[in-house]
Amino acid sequence: MAIAKEKLLEMYRNILIARRVEEKLNEFLSTPGRGGMPWLHRRVGEEAIPIAVCANLRKDDYYHPNFGQVSCNFAKGLPLIDVFAGECSRVYHTGSIAFDLNYGLLAWAGALGEDAGFYTGAAITAMLRKTGQISFFIFGDGAASRGPIHECMVFAASWNLPIVFGLQNNQYGMGTAAKKVYKFDDLSDRAKAYGFPGETVDGNDVIATYEVVKKYVDRARSGGGPGLIVFETYRLRAHYEGDPQVYRPKGEAEEWWKKDPLPRYQKRLMEMGMLTENDVSKLDMETRAEVEEAAKAALEVPFPTIEDYKKSVIGEL
Repeated sequence: MAIAKEKLLEMYRNILIARRVEEKLNEFLSTPGRGGMPWLHRRVGEEAIPIAVCANLRKDDYYHPNFGQVSCNFAKGLPLIDVFAGECSRVYHTGSIAFDLNYGLLAWAGALGEDAGFYTGAAITAMLRKTGQISFFIFGDGAASRGPIHECMVFAASWNLPIVFGLQNNQYGMGTAAKKVYKFDDLSDRAKAYGFPGETVDGNDVIATYEVVKKYVDRARSGGGPGLIVFETYRLRAHYEGDPQVYRPKGEAEEWWKKDPLPRYQKRLMEMGMLTENDVSKLDMETRAEVEEAAKAALEVPFPTIEDYKKSVIGEL
């Protein structure tokens, strides 16, 4: 599949921004009085997935990232300041990092997998209104075992809905290894039970991920119905800051750091002649400055009041 140079470079810039955002959020968490962040669930090393997915979506498509990667919602179009303001429990002009109808973000449920219904329902409306929109619902290997996910896949198949399900397998649901839960090797095989296609891809390979996502997004948009993509990746950091990670075998994380998608993609683009050392240095400085400016501006946004919540959430309905 031929991918335009502009698209390849756009994804590189976005994955670079995503990593800088992660670094800044960790700085906020570790600095007293900064950010207003009571906890932090990060997904360093998994950024290739939301970046490649969003590179295939329209602004009006419905999109649900895995919960640890709402910080990558800028790739869907959300202003970067909104990303920081949302992560720091503030309200900005678009309302919320997870709920913004302008960008197809339909909010979150408190329990894993419950929000699958939001995006399955949105796919129904897109089909009935004939808008050409699709839903792209990403969930983790932990949420994959919950009932709402199964119910929505059954319903999506029977109605032939324009929705793509993405199972982001980072190998651990909190402290339980996915291989201890699922007694089969390829999680995409479960698609067969629902009657639609499924495929597994290396979620740390930006180009491979983009190509597989494009195939399933195009299929759903053209009336081909739902599909399942399993993104194989790894949670390089702890489930939450402070997690002792006693469940990980010694040396496992170190081996996966060698598959970090950012340097891997950078090397690939340089080999393709699309990036030079000067380009890398320039983009690094540009993205650091962009992230720093957005983070600083977000800290000036006041914490929300009850009226703010009514305006940003209830007022949108």
